[in-house]
Amino acid sequence: MNNKFLSLDWFKQTAENAIAKAVASKLESLMEQEQVGSDYDIDKETYVKPYMVLKLINDTLTVVMNDGNILSKPNATEDDFAAVSSAKNAHEIHAIIASKEVFEDAQKIKAEADRMKALQQGIEILADLPDFTVEGTTVYLTGTSRSLPQLLVEEFIMVVARVSHDFIDGRTFHQALNEDDQYVALKNFFMWCCLNPRAEVAHELYRFLSDNSFRITKQGFVVALRNVVTLHGSPELVHFVSNTYNKVKAVWKKNPAEYTVFLKDGEYVLIHEDDLTKTETHTSTTCPDCLGDGGWDVIDDTEDNDWFDCPECDGTGDVEEYTYDEVWNVNHGEKIGGLTELYLDLPNREENRFTDDWTKTFDIRIGQVTSMPMSDCNWSTQDCAAAGLHFTADQINYVGCGDQSVIMLINPMKIVGIGAHKGRCYEYLPIMTVAREEATRILHDSEFDTITLDEDYAIRELESLAEKVKEGFAAESKKYEFNMPAISAAEITNIVNSLSEMKATISKRVSLIK
Repeated sequence: MNNKFLSLDWFKQTAENAIAKAVASKLESLMEQEQVGSDYDIDKETYVKPYMVLKLINDTLTVVMNDGNILSKPNATEDDFAAVSSAKNAHEIHAIIASKEVFEDAQKIKAEADRMKALQQGIEILADLPDFTVEGTTVYLTGTSRSLPQLLVEEFIMVVARVSHDFIDGRTFHQALNEDDQYVALKNFFMWCCLNPRAEVAHELYRFLSDNSFRITKQGFVVALRNVVTLHGSPELVHFVSNTYNKVKAVWKKNPAEYTVFLKDGEYVLIHEDDLTKTETHTSTTCPDCLGDGGWDVIDDTEDNDWFDCPECDGTGDVEEYTYDEVWNVNHGEKIGGLTELYLDLPNREENRFTDDWTKTFDIRIGQVTSMPMSDCNWSTQDCAAAGLHFTADQINYVGCGDQSVIMLINPMKIVGIGAHKGRCYEYLPIMTVAREEATRILHDSEFDTITLDEDYAIRELESLAEKVKEGFAAESKKYEFNMPAISAAEITNIVNSLSEMKATISKRVSLIK
């Protein structure tokens, strides 16, 4: 088969053709109904024109319809006259007479009406699920008092529809939903939003992320970009370790602990544990079953002695303990260390030092949280010139001017402002350096799966979460007394408990891949 038939363009074209045929068929059906109702004399089986009079004087086209209505189109052409004269029904004439703008507006109104009808049907489906509470057309995550933004409701509806289509018997539908990564990510994301004391940010954040093609992790954190300034001239190991560690997880979907970093001919290389040479050593110890006797002397009823060898040591009285030591082929070069250990140690390395271009005061390190006092941040809808730690997804060249781009994780609870393309937070975790030319592209690449990049960060964020939330609301209340949203201690407890469930899930998953 020719590969071009498997391309994205081929699939898109095929889908468009299918849609076009379906629309044409529907229009044809409607036209036939309209013709039968008014344009045909069924008894005589003769065609009746849908208009009585058609005139084109200068550039004004005038049509007198069969029902007496008069339609007029200024700046008309002979093509318009010919189109109306050959029209089979009133619907076609109205489409020709209407200006392009009026016709497009009518189409938009119809599309919006169809969308709202589908939304209402989707909301009714959500109402039957235990994760949601619905009051009229307002949707809440169960246990929260902040309503879901319409765009996020629509996203939930699409995910629920997808999961229901792929649903396999053996689980409840609720179980299937909560095992879906995207569904869980959206739930966790909005729970974090509910804990953000800035109600405006929580309400508009998903729209901002969607408009600017941000990614969200399974634990509900935002994956974003910014630029920093390198304080040391040769952070090559930082670049290599942070890039390979996260790409092993995000692209290969493998465990970084299975890889070792070597330095060969001035370049860092990555070797999987299966490619390392293992040497076997053993030591002899007393058998714990027979205590070194090699077996047992058994006396039966005939008073004959029967000797049984110990199955553990085969009668020798000793057992061999084997250990395996990993060694590396000299061709691999100099061993630097295990990939996971190196990544976790990055904050301690002298070459892992960056700062911001504006103040030159921030201590920015891969793998270490960067923060500023929440009270020093400003709420603003401007992209620039507002206090806070800036981030973006598509405007990387203009955010935090510097020589190095970094990918970072942001807790939605800690975002203080959003503009058109850029946002501000008071804390983020830089997880990897990235080449400037691929900085934006990497977050748009479906092969780079961000879903598991934040497990360690999630566990840290869950520590003393209730206290952190109350402190944040208290600080925001002092700064913006008018904005203090209504959220009870009980609601905070419900959300914190729901989010804390991810800790056990993460721990279980990590133990399975070790």
